Formats: sequence, structure tokens, C-alpha cells
Amino acid sequence: MMLTHTRRRVTAFIAAALMGVGIVAGPAAPDANADNGNMVIFGDSVVADAPSLEYLSARVGLHPNGKSDPARWCPTSGNNFGKQAARRLGLQPRDYSCPGAVSISRGPNISAQIDRAVRERGGLDRGTKRVVLQTGFNDTYNHRGEHPNKVRRDYVNYMRPQIDKIRRAAPNARIQIVGYPTITGGDRVCLFHVGPNMYDATPIPEVAYWEDLAQWMNQDLARATGTQFVDMKPGTAKHGMCARDEDREFAGLIDFYAGPGNAPIHVTQRGHARLAGIVAAS
Repeated sequence: MMLTHTRRRVTAFIAAALMGVGIVAGPAAPDANADNGNMVIFGDSVVADAPSLEYLSARVGLHPNGKSDPARWCPTSGNNFGKQAARRLGLQPRDYSCPGAVSISRGPNISAQIDRAVRERGGLDRGTKRVVLQTGFNDTYNHRGEHPNKVRRDYVNYMRPQIDKIRRAAPNARIQIVGYPTITGGDRVCLFHVGPNMYDATPIPEVAYWEDLAQWMNQDLARATGTQFVDMKPGTAKHGMCARDEDREFAGLIDFYAGPGNAPIHVTQRGHARLAGIVAAS
């Protein structure tokens, strides 16, 4: 009973950590790639990727830009995989991603990001060449207890009009629904990396289920909307949080050996470079 209670608390903590972290305000300023068109980026903290302390200051309204709000600004990194992919393609990155983004749950809704990009000059328009959208994970654990088929159906039904909205605003864009990288090691999570290749392997099957469900949701969405699904799993299969130090690109909770990164239980800098390469080549 004590083990079950502890596991539930750890699972809840992982969910909270995955809700978001990040900062460097909103869309990038115009640059030398502006004439080539732009890449518009939507998503949650996995793509937003910004320092934890800055995310916290934005969440409570202590940041100079005020409180994080997807309708106005959100904290993002200047070197997340979306921006890196845009630069590799010679496109201007316009990043509207927001930590904690959701679609069918309560929270900073993905629709506010899209509405802002439609509204702002230099966001979604006829010059947009690509749109990258990565969301859904935060909706998985917010719908615990619901049948996965219902979650998948509700997600597609909500997101299909959002894709239609993007298409109307950016008719020349290739829209890519980007899956999440490998996170868990089977049914285990590896949260504590306290020595060289010394870490736990705690069985929490629910987190692996969330990971799988997010994958199914986004495959469904791409199929339903005729957009491209970018599968991150094959290229990251050996780089999740339970990988060896030299291979790990998704950090644990306490992790001194995965290399630089902006937040615990999120993608490392090395991982963002890998994901950028996958998106740019897709």
C-alpha cells in the first residue's frame, strides 16, 4: 500500500513537471531569412524549452514581460528544436509555443497560440512555408480514467478546426504534426542520475501509457487532417531518460550527467539538436 501511494505521488509529480518550463519572449525578431518565408511553431514546453527559473517568474508575473499568456507572449528558448530547424532550412522562426499548452483540458490553450499567430503581422500568412505543431501530451494525464479511444476522438475533433484555421491563414504552408521523442524506458522512468551511469529504473507504467497515447493522438490528427506526421520515436529510441549518460537526451528529475539542458524531465540541448535535424530533414 505504501509503495502504491508513493508511486502515485511520483506519477503526479512527473505530470506536474511535464506541464511546462521555459523563457525568452515570443516570436523572433525579423532576420536575414525573412525574405525566404517563415516557419511558425506551436506547442507546449517540450518545444518551448526555456530555463525553469525564468518559467516560474513568468508564471507568477514577476518577469519583465508580465505573466505568461499564450494570447500575448510566452517564454521560449532561443535555441529550441523548432527554431534550430527553421534556421537549418533558411526560414525565419516565429515561435508561439507556450509551456503547459493543452487542447482538450483546462490551461493555456493551443488555440490562443494559433489565434495570436493569425492576428500578428509576420505570423501565419501567405509567406509561411512550414508550420510545426507539437501538443497533446499534457492532455493525456489530464484525462486519467477516460477510455483512450474517447481521448483520441475528442483531441482530433478539437484540433481539426485549429488545423483548418492554420490552412486558411497560411495556404502555402506545409503543416507538420510533430510527435514526441522517446521519454520512458519501457514501463520505467529513470528520475535520479546521481553518478556516472548510476540511476533508478522505477516502474511507473502510467507514464509510458501517456507517452503512447500522445503518439496515437497525433497520428490520428495527421491522418484526419491530411497533414504530415513527423515520427520522433525511431530517431530517439536510444536516447530517452533511461539511456546511458552518453546517449541520454531526455533528462531525469535530478540528472548531473545528461549534459546541458533548460529543465528537468525535458529534452536536453543535445536532444534539441537531434530533433531539429529530424524536422529539417522531414
